[in-house]
Amino acid sequence: MKTSYYYESTHDKNDTVEFHIGLSGTTLPHFHRSFEMLYVCRGKAHFTVNGQSFEAGSDEIAFVHKCCVHELVPDVDFTDFVLIIGPRFSEDFSKIFQAQTLQPHLADRQFNRTVRPYFETLHTLAGRKSPAEQLVKKGLVNAIVGSLVAHYPAVPVSTTPNIGIIVQTLNYIDDHFAEPITLDSISSEFGYNKYYFSRLFNSYIGDTLHSYINMVRVRKVVSAARKDSAANLSSLVFENGFDSMTTFYRNFSKYYDRPPKEVFRRQ
Repeated sequence: MKTSYYYESTHDKNDTVEFHIGLSGTTLPHFHRSFEMLYVCRGKAHFTVNGQSFEAGSDEIAFVHKCCVHELVPDVDFTDFVLIIGPRFSEDFSKIFQAQTLQPHLADRQFNRTVRPYFETLHTLAGRKSPAEQLVKKGLVNAIVGSLVAHYPAVPVSTTPNIGIIVQTLNYIDDHFAEPITLDSISSEFGYNKYYFSRLFNSYIGDTLHSYINMVRVRKVVSAARKDSAANLSSLVFENGFDSMTTFYRNFSKYYDRPPKEVFRRQ
């Protein structure tokens, strides 16, 4: 897939503590409102967080401040703990990170091993959703963040004015991508002049509103086709907001170097 970054809304909408084991798979550039930490268990990987690139190996941590674009390209034999902290579960420490945050690469391996048991306990609780277990998860998250903040020096947060309206816009697109959306209609929805809104959107997303909407639609078509191999392509195209097959193919070719049927088969 060609390089592009996108807003990953799932974590923000779930608004919980998510934890899983990451394996040797590339994570494309994306961002969300949730804080994220990746604790390397084995192997090494190349990270880029908010424009800063670095390589991290075993017992090193990549810290992702909310709304930072990040990506991961791992070596073959790689695993990591992936911790994603939704807005509601970061309330206890979000104020700490308003002006300052942690650097993206936390490389003190000896110290990091002291917080590894917290990650391992979160692994045992993954998928559990009882109120008591959610409380334990929040306590573990606070213990991890508190320990890191106490040990590592702080760095200034990159200023992101108006990010709130951008995230609201992306949530709106994610909910209404199958409907006709124009610059006029969406700027009116949020009460902005369309020319100002267009410049604002482009400055954060790095693309026009129209192109971003069609990128979301392409991803939705690909996702639906991979889930149902018998699905009719033209039906999927129109169900996901495109007004013609020509428009779909033109936008599809911006993000993929292979024909649709070949992309659909890749898992």
